[in-house]
This record gives sequence, structure tokens and C-alpha cells, in this order.
Amino acid sequence: MATTSIKEQVYQELSRVTHAISNPKRMELIDVLSQKDYSVEELSKEIAMSIASTSQHLQVLKSAKLIDKQRQGNFIIYSITDDSVLRLVFAVKELGFRKIAEIERLIRDFKTDKNILESITLDDLLIRSKKEKIILIDVRPEEEYKAGHIPNALSIPLEQLQKRLNELPQNKTIVAYCRGPLCVMAADAIKLLNEKKYKAIRMEDGYVEWKLKRQEKSKN
Repeated sequence: MATTSIKEQVYQELSRVTHAISNPKRMELIDVLSQKDYSVEELSKEIAMSIASTSQHLQVLKSAKLIDKQRQGNFIIYSITDDSVLRLVFAVKELGFRKIAEIERLIRDFKTDKNILESITLDDLLIRSKKEKIILIDVRPEEEYKAGHIPNALSIPLEQLQKRLNELPQNKTIVAYCRGPLCVMAADAIKLLNEKKYKAIRMEDGYVEWKLKRQEKSKN
């Protein structure tokens, strides 16, 4: 009986984690925080939700030990507790992308809507970079790039791309990435580059995916 009781208590604690990520806005918050630390005010803008509602979702994530917070001056800054949280969310996404037909349809519709004729993964990038010169650009906000980025990537935030086109060669393939497969910034960057006659391709993976794959390879 004691063993059963302990097991039930452990499962109850584990269910707090699954409950915490069961809300789409909380999943989105983890996605944003996986790029860099943010204040609640900044996060509310990122997920298009009021500060009060955003704060409530953050408290659920904190209660489940998925995020931390600390005070910096007049602001409370939130961060992911550790990379195990990133691996958890990555595993949920990977399972969903592989097994849920509705997600596959939504991704296909997204690519059609954004006119994404070609996209590559990190593994594809590695293969292609051995055959041709690739210019990799990170179109996330500069603060996220500074917090961590794929090696050799150039920081050209999406809002600066139009003015900085002269920094990019038109005779080489440009690969743009942002926050991962659900991020629209890279898709918008590719659309602009293609309109300007650049050979540009969107990378589905982002910095977090690169980080997790690097950790996995280091274990093997």
C-alpha cells in the first residue's frame, strides 16, 4: 500500500509538468524563453496577451519548475530552468509532427501560404555546406542572437534585412533561420530575398534545435 501511495504521489507531481505544457500559450512562452530571458512585459507582446494573463501562465510554468525568475532592477526576468525543459518540449513537438495528421496538414498549409518552395534541416545544411558556399543568416532579434546562435551565422534581424541587402552576395545560397519550424520570421525573410532575386532557402530548425542536437552528439 505504501508503494502504491508513493507511486501515486510521484505521478501526481509529474502530472503538474504535463498540465503546465498542456496550454498552447504556455508552450509558446517556453518557445520564446528558449531563445533568451525575457520580462513579463516583453513576453506579453511576443504572445499577444495581456500582462496579467501572461503572468498567470508564467506562474503555472514556475510552479512546475519549468522556468525561474529573478529581479533585475525594476523588472522581473523569466528564464528556462535548464536544457531538460527544452528537450521535453522538443520531444512533444517531434512526436506531434510525426504522429498527428492535423499538425502535418497545418504545417503543409503554412508552407503553402508562405510560398515556401524549398526548406532544409540542419542535417541538410551540413551536407550542402560541404558542396557549396552557404551564407547562414539569423533573422531573430539581435538580443536573441547575442544570447546564443548557430556558429558562423550572421545576425540580420528581419526588420533590418531590407536595408542590409547589400551585405549579402547574390551569387551564393543564403539560408535563413529563426526560432524553429513554427517561426514565420525566416519565411518572411526568404520571401523578401527571393523578390530581390537572391537564391534563398528557409531552414526549418533554429538555434535551440541546433543546441539540442549538438548535446546529443557529444553524448555519443
